[in-house]
Amino acid sequence: MVSMGALDAFSKAFSLVAENKGVYLLILLALLVFSAVQLIFPANHPSGIAGTQVFGNVIFENYGTVSEENFINSLEVSLLRLLVFVIVLSFVEYTAVKAYWLSVLGESYSLNSLFGEALSRIPGVILVNILAYLVSILLMIIPLVLILFGAFTMSPLIFLLGVAIFFALIPVVLTYYPFVVPAYVETGNIGASIGAMGLTFGHLPRAFGYGLLAILFGFALSLLMTPFVLPLSISGTNPLVIMLLEAPFKAFFVAFLWAGGTFLYLELRGFIRKGEEPLY
Repeated sequence: MVSMGALDAFSKAFSLVAENKGVYLLILLALLVFSAVQLIFPANHPSGIAGTQVFGNVIFENYGTVSEENFINSLEVSLLRLLVFVIVLSFVEYTAVKAYWLSVLGESYSLNSLFGEALSRIPGVILVNILAYLVSILLMIIPLVLILFGAFTMSPLIFLLGVAIFFALIPVVLTYYPFVVPAYVETGNIGASIGAMGLTFGHLPRAFGYGLLAILFGFALSLLMTPFVLPLSISGTNPLVIMLLEAPFKAFFVAFLWAGGTFLYLELRGFIRKGEEPLY
């Protein structure tokens, strides 16, 4: 059952996104930048694997192994794209979370004033997110071990227990991620990932409920997006066009997760008293 606290955070997330349109536009711009990067630095298709050469009206197809030069070039492009993605995402996430943080507490802000602070916090945001991913992986290993142990020992009870824990952890982990950067905003400490995990499991019903609602909301957005994207996918439209079309939906979902996560974090940490309405 979804707790009232989770439902409250879910509803407040919509209000925060609506009241902070500049944050949504910033997230949307970041997704458009990612699409542009994929256009400027496309994934290389090594001619050693499959390529074509045209001589007059004759087309020759080449097949073979990947050359070392092509492989290194493809790896460099992929790493460059990943670097741009991580830096931009960290900058935008800190800016968005700090904006939602101030908005919930009724404090005025301008995005321009947050940009300088966000730039200096990029390394910290990257580190706390990496730690959060590692913590989540270690956490998910537990039910996977139970599943494998149950399968090898032919124990249905242990196997089903592992499966139940695995699926129960998914909403919890989905709530945990939006807690990490708010924890870093509050403490400025790289250990914020661990503190966010403690807060998540210290309020497990709310964490599970909010994560479950977020999953259902993501599914609803996917259904809403399908009539626009599916015909283009079937018709073989350029993937970049599809990515641009998906960007507004994805930006809204990301903004929703960060807004709701920030509100729920502030509430659980006692920044918002029970029954107090945030001043947007």
